[in-house]
Amino acid sequence: MKLDRNIAENEGRGKYAVVKMRALAQIVKENGRMPDALRDALAALEAVGVLDYGAAGTVDEFFLIRLKDEFSTPALRAYAFAAEDYDFEYASEVRDMARRSGKYSEFCKKPD
Repeated sequence: MKLDRNIAENEGRGKYAVVKMRALAQIVKENGRMPDALRDALAALEAVGVLDYGAAGTVDEFFLIRLKDEFSTPALRAYAFAAEDYDFEYASEVRDMARRSGKYSEFCKKPD
């Protein structure tokens, strides 16, 4: 199994897209409200069931780690190790990401 972004027809895009909630909050702060276009876009995505906020304690809870996160390398290595018995190709692709993560990433920074 390959990571979704490594399948040719996905054009390098991952399994998920990220909505930067802090950026949305900043837009609301600057404008005094959510611009109609953004509100409508979020509502449309939610209406068709493709927007997932990952609420704590729900079946959809998640924890996102960006490769630039200083602490991402050991997390990805551990994940790859755990996935190895499940699917070697998948584990190998995660290991490849680990080689570009954390201190190995030119974008490395502490999480905020």
